[in-house]
Order: sequence, then structure tokens, then C-alpha cells
Amino acid sequence: MEVQVDPSKLQEVRALLATFSDGAARAHTRTLNKTVTKGRVESSKEIRKQVRLNAAYVKSLMTITKASIKKPSAKISTPSRGLLLSRYSTESQISGDKVGWLKPPAIPARGIRVKIRPTGGPKLFSGGDEITGKPFYMVLPGSSGRVAIAGRRAVAGNRGGKIKVFYGPSLSQVFTDVKEVVGESMAVYQMQQFEKEIDAILRGY
Repeated sequence: MEVQVDPSKLQEVRALLATFSDGAARAHTRTLNKTVTKGRVESSKEIRKQVRLNAAYVKSLMTITKASIKKPSAKISTPSRGLLLSRYSTESQISGDKVGWLKPPAIPARGIRVKIRPTGGPKLFSGGDEITGKPFYMVLPGSSGRVAIAGRRAVAGNRGGKIKVFYGPSLSQVFTDVKEVVGESMAVYQMQQFEKEIDAILRGY
């Protein structure tokens, strides 16, 4: 059997393979970036099932690092430091960012109440055995008027500090708890997007 190869067709095949080789990398990069963006949205939803934070604030703390062809990896980063307990105050002016306080607000007659989880009722915060007296509000220096919940330590801290500022769970802790749930659906989403991107590139997009 004799086989002859049409040189012009061979060039077309080579061009297609070259395009697909580069296209596969582009498809992979696009897929990663779509997946990490979708992952932030879905992670935010799951996080807000665990802690009572608004969507805009959670999004502001979830940083996306996008992929490129030279660096084909994408990730979501969250701060590891605990969030101020005042973020979970039942007083919207305390928990939100719309008010920049010049001096601490008055303590409510019923005491400082916080609500960390979306479900259940608020709890009166006493500060526990770490402090003497009742907790109070203080304006954090250099924070553009951010209010924290604090107390006078019963025993001075490691650095001699007499004031304790209270923190709740960090976003990183909550993200760790939910990312396995999100990861399963994102794996399926990533495969679907990769197929779509390959198809788009083969069609010249």
C-alpha cells in the first residue's frame, strides 16, 4: 500500500496542533480564573452560614490570586487573624463600617450583646474571668474610628498590657471548615468550564 501525504494538508494539521497546544494552556488558565472567582462566591455563601457577617465584608477579606499561562495556579487567601468581636455586635453601628467613632459609644443599658452565628439568639458578653469589671467599647488607634470590645485584664498580659481586646473566629478558620464542601462542587465546575473553553478555542475564540 502506498500512502502519499499532501504537504498543504500536513501544514494545516501542524497549525491546528500548534494552536491547540497553546490553546490548551489558555483554556486551563481561563478555567482556573473562572473557578477561583466562582469559588469565592460559593465560599462566601458557606461562610455566611457559619458566621453572621455581611457579603460585602466577607468578599473584601477574600483575596484572589489569578492564574497566568506562565504560572498556572489560582488561589483564595483569607486573613488568619481573628476578627474583632465587635463585628458580631447586635448594634449595627458597632458591627458595620458606616460610622467612624471619635469617642467610644455608651454601653447599652442591657449590656454588650453579640451574635456570632446566623441562627439562635444574641448573647450577653461578660468577658469571662480574663477581665475585672464589665467589658466596654474602645476606639482603636489608627483604625479610622473602628470600635472594639475590650476589658481590663485581671492579670497583665505577656507584654504587660492591662487592656484586652476581644476577637471572634478568623475568616481563615471558617474558610478551612467550609472549603471541602465548596471544593467538591468546584471540581465539577472546573471540568465543565475546561470543556467549554477548549470548545471555544477550537471555534476560534
